[in-house]
Amino acid sequence: MALLRRLAGLPAKGTRVRARWISAVCALGLLWPVSAQADPLPPVPAPAVAVPLPVVGSTAPAPTASGVVEALGPLARSKVLGSSSIVVVDPATETTLLDRRGAQPLIPASTQKILTAVAALEALGPSARLATIAYREGQRVYVRGGGDPTLRRGKSTDPDSGGAASMRELARQISVSLGTDTTVRLVFDDSLFTGPKLGPGWKRSFPQAGVAAPVSALVVDDGRVRPGARSRVSDPSREAAKVLAGYLRGFGISVKSVRRGITPANAEELARVESAPISAIVQRMLTDSDNNYAEALGHLVGEEVLGEGSFTGGARATEKIVGEAGIDLTGVELADASGLSPRNRLAATTLTDVLTVIARGEEPAWAPVAAGLPVAGVTGTLADRFDTRATQAGRGSVFAKTGTLTGVGSLAGWVIDRDQRLLVFAIVGNDVRRGLRARDTMDRIAVRLVECGCR
Repeated sequence: MALLRRLAGLPAKGTRVRARWISAVCALGLLWPVSAQADPLPPVPAPAVAVPLPVVGSTAPAPTASGVVEALGPLARSKVLGSSSIVVVDPATETTLLDRRGAQPLIPASTQKILTAVAALEALGPSARLATIAYREGQRVYVRGGGDPTLRRGKSTDPDSGGAASMRELARQISVSLGTDTTVRLVFDDSLFTGPKLGPGWKRSFPQAGVAAPVSALVVDDGRVRPGARSRVSDPSREAAKVLAGYLRGFGISVKSVRRGITPANAEELARVESAPISAIVQRMLTDSDNNYAEALGHLVGEEVLGEGSFTGGARATEKIVGEAGIDLTGVELADASGLSPRNRLAATTLTDVLTVIARGEEPAWAPVAAGLPVAGVTGTLADRFDTRATQAGRGSVFAKTGTLTGVGSLAGWVIDRDQRLLVFAIVGNDVRRGLRARDTMDRIAVRLVECGCR
């Protein structure tokens, strides 16, 4: 049975809406200090133009391959990027303008989240929501996790506006259904996700370091040991159940025990809270490069497509979805959904192929990815980049997913060039020894594409 039906009433795939224009993002100002210079940089601009999608039929002047090669020059061959691949594509004509070892499979780091995003949108549907549901059988109350990585404790925001559901709200609804002065045994059900809690090749220190929580179908506040902390608990499901128990007690319900279990098929639904739409979760995942959101989405895709909500299931299902869209997956090997695993392999051409499909509007369900790409100098993981005299021209005109691991740097997205032409690009560097210099080089490459016109 499909995942969304198994989650007791989650809506079927949402209507796919083709986004023809992504609105310009308002300027937020620099969030990090800029490098020491004689004069301060000007304020961060809003994106130079609204991003026109799809790009088919663009009348902006088209660049040439020779123009791109000349504009990038030695930057494209820089040894600071280690073993690297660079690809530039004009999606309006599907013309490859530069391909420097683009078919070479490399560790992609978090640019892999682009594939996770399109798989989640395709398999789950942009408008679907993830439900956390409470059931009752006799004296037992079951809380079943639906894989919502955005669930919060008591601070609830409006899911209809992209906000998060609240565990306190779930407790309130339960108390209304049961009444006060009631005694229950609380059972938490996280069985939707299976297999290891940490991804293949992940360091065991990741949860404590705050890189990612153990993956669970029931989690609150990203599995943090306390609100605002970086470190994550070893058992997010149990912690989430304890939080719920605390709120239930606050509403006058006595909770005798808290344990893990499976929700009986005949249990009666008491209450539910639902996440924002998948499209909003995907966009937040991309903008902030949120590893926990990515892994939850990957597991959900695995469960929906293959009936296997695990790292392996998510990786296989993502490959299946992307491959069926006509993307060349030669050399692709996926181990997780976040890009944290050093066992992942992607070619830069795979990234540009996916981005080209989105830019051309050929897979309407994938359109929300465009709004999730960080904007240089403005949002997400690009907010503190493009902050030097050499790179400032990219602010508001580069829209790209970042990727960083030890020895790995990557950047993939698109730019709006000086002629208002949208160009897709992907840069992946492995065996990188000087991460900050590599990051600056990637930013400079993107800026050259913004400035050149390339004819």
